[in-house]
Amino acid sequence: MPDTVHPRVRATIKKKRTIIQKRTYVWKVAQRNRFYLNNERDIQKLLDYFEFSTFLRSMKVPIVPILGMLRLPNLLIVAVTQAVPYWLLLRPEIMRAGGIPALNVHQYGWLSLATVLTTLGGYLINDYFDREIDTINRPEKVVIGKYCTAGTALGGYLLIQVLISVLALQLYLSMPEQHGFWALWIFPFVSLMLFFYAWQLKCTAIYGNLLVAILCGITPVILLLPESRSIWLASFHAPKQIQQAISLVWLYGLFSFATNFFREQIKDLEDIQGDAACSCHTLPVRKGLRFAQKMAGMSGLGLLILVLALLFYWHDRHTSPYSVAIGFSFLLLPTLLSVLLVFRAKVKVHFSWASTALKLTMLFGIFLLLPYWPSSKEEWKKQLERLQLYSALSGEYRSPK
Repeated sequence: MPDTVHPRVRATIKKKRTIIQKRTYVWKVAQRNRFYLNNERDIQKLLDYFEFSTFLRSMKVPIVPILGMLRLPNLLIVAVTQAVPYWLLLRPEIMRAGGIPALNVHQYGWLSLATVLTTLGGYLINDYFDREIDTINRPEKVVIGKYCTAGTALGGYLLIQVLISVLALQLYLSMPEQHGFWALWIFPFVSLMLFFYAWQLKCTAIYGNLLVAILCGITPVILLLPESRSIWLASFHAPKQIQQAISLVWLYGLFSFATNFFREQIKDLEDIQGDAACSCHTLPVRKGLRFAQKMAGMSGLGLLILVLALLFYWHDRHTSPYSVAIGFSFLLLPTLLSVLLVFRAKVKVHFSWASTALKLTMLFGIFLLLPYWPSSKEEWKKQLERLQLYSALSGEYRSPK
C-alpha cells in the first residue's frame, strides 16, 4: 500500500480486509463441519463465537493447572470409597435385619460432600506450604505464585473450611441430637490434622506419611458413627451378618490405610530433589534414597501380603474362579508391579510409574473388596429395592420384602 494513503484510510482498509478474511474462514469452517448458514445472522453467530474463543485464549485461563491442583481423580476415589461400602454393604445389611438407617440420601450427600471438601482443603493448604518445593519437583504443575497469589489460595482454603462447617452444622441439625453430635467435631478435627501435616509433619520421616494414611483409613469407617445406634439395634436380629458388614467396612479402612501409606512413601522418593533443596527432612533426605526405597518396599510387601490373604480367603470361600482371576489381575499384579518398581527404581519416572500402578490398585480395590456383586438385571433390581432409595428420599421407611 502506497505511503501517500492517509493512515486513517489505511486502518479502515486493513479492518475491512480482516473482516473479509474472517468471513472467508467462517465459510470454510462451516463447509468442513457441514454447518448450514442460511442467512447473515448465522454468519454473525459464528463470528461472535470465534471472537469469544479468541478472547478466552488471550486471557490464558490456566484450566489444566487448576484442575491438576484440585486432584479430581483423587477426590473421586474418596467419594467412591465412602459410597460403595455404605450403599452396597452396610446399609443393605442394616435394612435386611429390620433396622432403620440413620442417614437418608440428603444427609449422606452432605456427609460425602463435607469429606470431599475436607480432602480438597488438605490439598490446597499442602500446596500453599509447598510452593518452593513444588517449583523444583514439578514446575509445570505449579499454580500458587504463578497463576494465583498465595493470599488467594489461603482465602480459598478458608472459604472451603467455612463450607465444611456449614455442612457439618446442617448434618447435625438434620439428625437427632444423639446421632449427629459427631459431625461437629470429626470434620474440624480432620481439617486441623491436615493443616498440621502441611505445616509441620510434611517434612518429617514417616510421621507425616502415617498421619495421612490414618486419615485416609478413616474415610470409610466414619460412616459407622452416624449408624452406630442403627447397627446396635439391628445386631439383635442378625448379629452375624451385622458383624460381618462392620468387619468389611474396617477392611476397607485397612486397605485404604495400607495403600495410602505406601503411596505417601513413594511420593517422598519422587520428591527427594525439591525436599533436599528446601531442607525438608523426609526419610529419603535423612537416610538416603536406597534406605528409603527399602522401607517403602517393605510397606509395599505388607500391602502385597494383604492382597494375597484376600485372594486365598476368596478361594477358600469357594468364590467363583472368575472373581479370583479378576482380583489377581487388578489387585495383585498392579501392587506387585509398584513394589518391583520401587525396589528397582533408578530414575524419578520409575517412582511415577509405581504411583500410577498403585492408584489402579486403590481404584479396583474399592469394588473388588465387596463380597458379592449382582450378576443379573433381576439381582440388581432386588439390590436397589433393599437399598430403599425412594423411601430414603422421602424420609419414610418401608420394611424390606
